[in-house]
Amino acid sequence: MEGRRPAGYYLRPRTRGAQLSMFEEEFVPLDLVNTIRERVKAWRQRGYPGVTPITRQLLNHWNRPERERKLFFCQREAAETIIWLVEASPAEKQGITIPRDEPNDPESLEKGYKPLMRYALKMATGSGKTVVMGMLIAWQVLNKLASPQDKRFSDAVLLVPPNLTIKERLQVLLPWHPKNYYEQFDLVPRGMLERLQQGKYQITNWHLFQPKVDARSKSVVQRGPESDTAFCRRVLRDLGNKKNILVINDEAHHAYRPAQPLSPEELKQLRKEERDQIMEDFRAATIWISGLDRINAVRGINLLLDFSATPFYIKGTGYEEGAPFPWIVSDFGLV
Repeated sequence: MEGRRPAGYYLRPRTRGAQLSMFEEEFVPLDLVNTIRERVKAWRQRGYPGVTPITRQLLNHWNRPERERKLFFCQREAAETIIWLVEASPAEKQGITIPRDEPNDPESLEKGYKPLMRYALKMATGSGKTVVMGMLIAWQVLNKLASPQDKRFSDAVLLVPPNLTIKERLQVLLPWHPKNYYEQFDLVPRGMLERLQQGKYQITNWHLFQPKVDARSKSVVQRGPESDTAFCRRVLRDLGNKKNILVINDEAHHAYRPAQPLSPEELKQLRKEERDQIMEDFRAATIWISGLDRINAVRGINLLLDFSATPFYIKGTGYEEGAPFPWIVSDFGLV
């Protein structure tokens, strides 16, 4: 990959003066991604030191030159990045600091919800992110089944898409699905698929995270009388009593933690369609993130992976519009 473009994104700041209405693209590098990319490259060249036998078996399988269905480099690199973050020695990761997603609303702070450790993978549409999800699910589940006491791994998987259409597409990540990706894309060595089926899997839209509230209340953020334990029992029905869960957010740019909402005066200045969209996005993000906080508090989230082609804050989030999620660790764009 000689001469490779640095990871980054394009920002369109308004120019000043007479050119106020014109836009000019400015390339902004993702420094954290570029640093991690170089570390992972060196680690790969040294033969992935420190990984488990199961992980090594999977990496060798994905990298086999004689594969009939070769995986894209971007897919292998994305999976390697997460594996490196979890399995590489502390010395390998020295100087790498990934910001956590800190609870900021009064109720979450009062309940003592802990920050979420999120890893975002920025993958362009068409680059095969569902395949990468399958690679990482196989890596986590097979390692956990081989070493049940190893807390780095999980055999309980929760996939959270934004709507029913994507929920249906993700069914191929269930190992028993007739068109499962583990077979379709040869993601696991022969004989491992049956073992993979021993994991627990659930695919559910974020809408299920909406708390059961008092029917007399009109609040969309009120968690209501449903306890966090009862919430998890209701939401995680297919995972049983499993703890230490692997969570994968698809189209994760919808799963931001809202900061300061726009004031009523700011909202009034917007067109009705734009105002309604901002309010709906804010509501959805609040429910999505609140649900993850509750799951983490009761069951524990072992690994939280965000997949999106555009992991950036949108208008009305309380953050700078177009700013990237600070926990992006891998980037593959088509341009």
